[in-house]
Amino acid sequence: MIEEQNPWWISPELIRENAYYRRYLSSPVRWDVELPVSLKPYSLNIVFGPRQVGKSTALILLIKRLLDGGTDPRGVFYFACDKLADYRELDRVLSRYLEFRRRAGVSSSVIVLDEVTYPREWFRAVKYRIDRGDFENDVLILTGSLTISAKGEAETFPGRRGLGKVLVMHPLPFSMFVRLFGVEIPTGDLRFVVDNFHRYLGLLPRLSELFRYFLAVGGFPNAVRDFFTRGAVSQETAFDFVGSISSDIYKLRRSETFFKLTVRAIIERASSEFSFHTISRDYGVGTVKTAVSYVGLLEKLHLLKTVEAVDPNTGLPMPRKLRKFYLLDPFIYHSFSKWVGAAPPDEAKMAEAAVAAHLARLYKLYYLKLNGEVDLVAEVDGELWGVEVKYGRIRKGGWRAVGRIKRFIYVSRDEADDDVIPAPLLLAMLKTPHVVEIKTA
Repeated sequence: MIEEQNPWWISPELIRENAYYRRYLSSPVRWDVELPVSLKPYSLNIVFGPRQVGKSTALILLIKRLLDGGTDPRGVFYFACDKLADYRELDRVLSRYLEFRRRAGVSSSVIVLDEVTYPREWFRAVKYRIDRGDFENDVLILTGSLTISAKGEAETFPGRRGLGKVLVMHPLPFSMFVRLFGVEIPTGDLRFVVDNFHRYLGLLPRLSELFRYFLAVGGFPNAVRDFFTRGAVSQETAFDFVGSISSDIYKLRRSETFFKLTVRAIIERASSEFSFHTISRDYGVGTVKTAVSYVGLLEKLHLLKTVEAVDPNTGLPMPRKLRKFYLLDPFIYHSFSKWVGAAPPDEAKMAEAAVAAHLARLYKLYYLKLNGEVDLVAEVDGELWGVEVKYGRIRKGGWRAVGRIKRFIYVSRDEADDDVIPAPLLLAMLKTPHVVEIKTA
């Protein structure tokens, strides 16, 4: 079994037989994803991310780069763990590889365990081998389905990660999406965008067209490929995504009914602030504690961003206030809308959610409710910036400095002025990371 998954042990060229690599080569649109894992022994890297976000493809591309760079093929071990029942079977796989490399005279390896969360109590096998010192000269890369985060299993390795990193792989950001269509535009942080967007207003018509596509398709690889081949996301792609989420809910022993009702509340009240009590009372999600639990589950599955109100004087969150809830990609909105029987948010609300999702990968994010609402407040280099998303006519001057919030920008559909930036131009120029490192203790 392990030989079948590692054909490069026979010849590095045989990596082309890997299903993910074949699908990547045959795709009508391709982009390279570099996982910024540590490749210095000893490292334990853990990669989170939603289903179908492209983790397995990124791993195979990493292996291809290692082989092309001269790494001993026998020192690169890949295993997809989705057919294993429990930690005992996983440990037998690891034991077989360790014996194989001992006989081959390999002293250091890159060991990739894909979908490692499938076997029950998988972490017991990995921890046992780490504590034995079996991997002291190795690099481990573990990827999981959503449940690796939801169960808190990444936190079961205190003091055992060495030089490794914890990474979250997100859907494709808009700045990368536009490049698939041949649009080249410089990118930077929010300050860079505000200072430079006027220079690229000539690209706005094309970017606006692409942004409409993005709000319909999102940044999940299969959805993007569907768009390039069919002009729309297929029902199969949406059903596969929802089915994988449903499977994870079952494995986590959570209620699919409560999960769907929570999702429905978030979709129907998109861009509005509301409470856990509203989710519980108006949508039937058990008690308030239950509603908190299912919102937390969506966050741990990297499907949702919860935005708290901010105290403009201290810059601190106000957890007792109402909150805003944003699903993290248009594809998630559209797939979940069909699943729960709700109409997807309109264009303006989807645009606000996209702005929030992109900013959240770069900055701490809040909102302000004080004599009116500021959609978002981003902490930019220690400063608080108000970000108001307005798809209607912009009327500037309504906001002045409030506490620590000294600067406000308006995000429009297509208007441009000082501190008024069209959403397509903002997100195309914002250097939003595809993979984000999570700092842990």
